[in-house]
Amino acid sequence: MARLLYINNARALNRERVFRDRTNPLDTLNDKKMHKYYRFTRQGVMRVIDLLEERIAPLTQRSHSIDARLQIFVALNFYATSDFYSSVLKDHGVSISTVCRIINRVTKVLASLKEQVVTWRPAGEKQMEFLELSGFPMVVGAIDCTHVWLDGSPLKTTEYAYVNRKGWHSINVQFVTDANYNIINVCARWPGSVHDCRVLENSYVGQDFQRGELEGVLLGDSGYPQRSWLMTPFRNPQTHAERTYNRAHMRGRVVVEQTNGQIKKKFPCLRRGLRVKPKKACQIIIACTVLYRLSKDWKEPYLGRDHELPDVGVDDFDGPVNNEGYAARAQLVARCFT
Repeated sequence: MARLLYINNARALNRERVFRDRTNPLDTLNDKKMHKYYRFTRQGVMRVIDLLEERIAPLTQRSHSIDARLQIFVALNFYATSDFYSSVLKDHGVSISTVCRIINRVTKVLASLKEQVVTWRPAGEKQMEFLELSGFPMVVGAIDCTHVWLDGSPLKTTEYAYVNRKGWHSINVQFVTDANYNIINVCARWPGSVHDCRVLENSYVGQDFQRGELEGVLLGDSGYPQRSWLMTPFRNPQTHAERTYNRAHMRGRVVVEQTNGQIKKKFPCLRRGLRVKPKKACQIIIACTVLYRLSKDWKEPYLGRDHELPDVGVDDFDGPVNNEGYAARAQLVARCFT
């Protein structure tokens, strides 16, 4: 009996390992389905692969390690669907733990490309584009914050900090966009309870403008403080010039609202909710921002509506009055909108 058990155990150890067949979506999906499941056309996916393949390629082929292409497809599918890991693995033949590791790896690589991809364009070009779009002079970008839902994230003792004005948990993400819906700056590191103006004041772009290192002005809604470099609308316009200013301001600022809607439409994980820790959620937001900017640079098709999705409303700013900012706005109105 002991000898028989030994033989059976030896056979079990020597049994040939069976590896799942991992199909290549490039061989099975057309452009329409490729865009539906991965948010890029076939050509766009190949460009993403060319960009990331060397950075995430496995160092060894032992145990049939997962190649870089399949890792990219797994990550893109997660960003495009926001499904549970168990749903992603069904289409790619990998385990839940493997899906988790792949998404973390690809997300970190994409986030590391932020400084190279999400770039600040020359002020002169941006000013001309905003002037043609809205008639508002000296504008280099429109700024706004949007909330990304944390759906059941493990928040532990910091749970209260992530509750936003609507009563749900989120990350407050700041975007600055140009007139062509390109995201030129992103700040994704603040919990949902933090007000938009605090995010701006502590962001690199806000501090650079405050020090005078960046030229031009930004357009923001009434939730932001009026500054010499940040133009907000009049709450109760009294004159024709003020109403003209508000109309031009609205035409210029609407691009960031539409961009918020576009990026959430392109990558539904930002709209349906992220079920990961806040730090990982911030990395995923940055990764999706990088992919969104690449899709704009590559002129990938956008399949969706331009208007913004429902978001958290922001009250009018009620902090300290900045006389210099209001004086700068009054001079701009007198010079350009009378």
